[in-house]
Amino acid sequence: MRLGLRYTWLLFLIGSLSGFAQQSPFLPEDTYNKLVNEISGDIAYDNLRSLVMYHAPTGGAEDFQREAQWVLERAKSYGLEEAKYISLPAFGTSADSPGQNWTLKGGELWLLEPQLLKLGDVQESPLFVADNSPTVDLTADLIDVGEGTEESDYAGKEVAGKIVLAYGAINKVREKACWQRGAVGIVSYFSSRANPWTDYPNQLAWAHVGVSKKDEKPAPPVFMVTPRNGLMLSRWIAGRPLLDQFAGEPPSSAPGRFRVRLKIQAEVTQPGRQGMVEGFIRGTTYHDQAIVLTAHMQEEKTSANDDRSGCASLLEIARALTAMIADGRLPRPQRDLRFWWTNEINAEFQYFAQNPEARQRIIADINQDMVGAKQSLGGRSQHVSRTPYSRWSFLNDVVGNILTSFVQGNNSYLPAVQNHNPAPYSRPIFSRFGSREPYRAEMVPYFDSSDHMVFNNAVIGIPAVTFTNWPDPYIHSSDDDLWQVDQTQLQRNAVAVAAIALYLANLGNDDVPTLAAVVSGAAQQRIARDFEVGVSRLTSAPAAERLQAYQDAQNLIQQAVAREKTGLESLSKFAGASNRKLITNLETQLAATEKQDRERLDQWAATLSVRMAPTMEERERAAAHKVPRKFGTLGEYLERADDIKGPKTLHSLMQEEALNYVDGKRSILDIYRAVRAESLSAGEWYYGKVSLKDIEEFIEAAASAKVIEIVTKTP
Repeated sequence: MRLGLRYTWLLFLIGSLSGFAQQSPFLPEDTYNKLVNEISGDIAYDNLRSLVMYHAPTGGAEDFQREAQWVLERAKSYGLEEAKYISLPAFGTSADSPGQNWTLKGGELWLLEPQLLKLGDVQESPLFVADNSPTVDLTADLIDVGEGTEESDYAGKEVAGKIVLAYGAINKVREKACWQRGAVGIVSYFSSRANPWTDYPNQLAWAHVGVSKKDEKPAPPVFMVTPRNGLMLSRWIAGRPLLDQFAGEPPSSAPGRFRVRLKIQAEVTQPGRQGMVEGFIRGTTYHDQAIVLTAHMQEEKTSANDDRSGCASLLEIARALTAMIADGRLPRPQRDLRFWWTNEINAEFQYFAQNPEARQRIIADINQDMVGAKQSLGGRSQHVSRTPYSRWSFLNDVVGNILTSFVQGNNSYLPAVQNHNPAPYSRPIFSRFGSREPYRAEMVPYFDSSDHMVFNNAVIGIPAVTFTNWPDPYIHSSDDDLWQVDQTQLQRNAVAVAAIALYLANLGNDDVPTLAAVVSGAAQQRIARDFEVGVSRLTSAPAAERLQAYQDAQNLIQQAVAREKTGLESLSKFAGASNRKLITNLETQLAATEKQDRERLDQWAATLSVRMAPTMEERERAAAHKVPRKFGTLGEYLERADDIKGPKTLHSLMQEEALNYVDGKRSILDIYRAVRAESLSAGEWYYGKVSLKDIEEFIEAAASAKVIEIVTKTP
């Protein structure tokens, strides 16, 4: 196919931009220098000092309101426009289920017998009390039930009227000890860490006891202790030598009676409320194409990285951009930048449920959830998610390109040092008081569990990514404090997010050729990768499984090309007539790639003697005639989605994707093929296995929950 001079140049540009480059075509040098000089990890860290003082386990806690007010005043002082607090009902509340707000006021745990010993005080850390624990003041015997989650843990033990010591999952202990056997409270040393007694003995877990439903017994009081103290109590009760040298000597005779006093003061109000802080940098031209930047305030006290680091980073981006716009160093963007400090996930769901039209005025979300990690502690890395395949967008390549340029500038490469670049890095971003550590960051396939998942949801439909460090051995515990946050990493992530946001806010027709070049080049690489995955499965499959492997490989090619066409099409709203023609030509190239790859795959199959014209199985034919579609309001859809009882063998992210593909046009078979290809593309180790049976069961469960309905087409 003849492309002409314009498209020959474009193909050259594709190759030149996909190499090892530490400068992004989406971030002009002048803008880069301005952002690096103005955005400060040290200022962000200074704001973090105030944010970590709030204990806001839910969006309705008193400290959440105080924290939101502090953020609001800071945002106003930095010059954000129309800054306000948006009050919202707790997500999913109704007259029958009003929800509740729980605020901790105080709490202590004392060992009274065999000796007096204070085991914890809320004034030391609010994490000593599990969220939703009721107000109590009780004195009772303490009995050790080990893990406390199995019937055998209670053999020969009478726990009625007593407080149990346990390290198992709290809600399971609640059921076994309190609801079934009459225990009046729990002292827990539960931890989500793999080896808490050896690796994190002094880490106090942030824990929750489930809010009782109408037909359930009340939630018991739960007081948390560290693994070290929990093990100390367990050994002491058993009459074994203590392992904590500061805890005192064990009784000289049989351990006898262990008695504790547990005091908790908590306030519960109904109906449940929540909210979020919003502010703007208004654009010059477009007010219906906003870029939203999100971070969430709702977390336990300290919680410096999760997610007060994101909140502080968002404040610093707001401060820096408004300052530079105000003094003329930076032009005002064309599109609105919208800043949201939220109650994680729930606030956005409720906001969109009440304001469904808002979806049409937002084109992207960039979320920050844990962006301050000192990476030498805990082996942490900055993971930046792509959008799910169902929400594929050019946004992935903008984010990936800018992120890669930062990684390459903030890591050491021997040839770069030999090229007379300053050691240790060739293009470093260092805060004044932060580390000089490298920047470990990578783009990874989609994951959820933070605010960006709301935007990617089936009925919201806005492409969104998140900056989230992982793994994190300090998350949701007393260890998530200022000591493990790095000003330098705060600055790097803030500059990256600000750069992405500014590019999107100013994207116009003149930018489309370069952007299309990068997107198209990356698309060809991703398609080639999926082809490789498919052929590898085919060649390594046993003879009896080669037909299925061949079908998977063909499906991978088809879905990959469809995904990448969607990415190119997402550019169209920014393109004039000539550039829309360019996009059409690039889509034609993708079609040619698909044809070529299918032919190459058939050659592989022929070599392996695979029958290449399989007939459709009966189950597949039936699934091809069933077309699910959404119904009800956006709010009803979001509420009912939590009631879907899908198969446990299907990864939760693949369940989300199955719903995302429901559009009233795709059949269950189409949805299965799209979701299976996504799992194979990212890796079954990542997303798990996907079968037609699981997809069928999940879609039927969604229909039973009245999230969707299934229409059967006449064959």
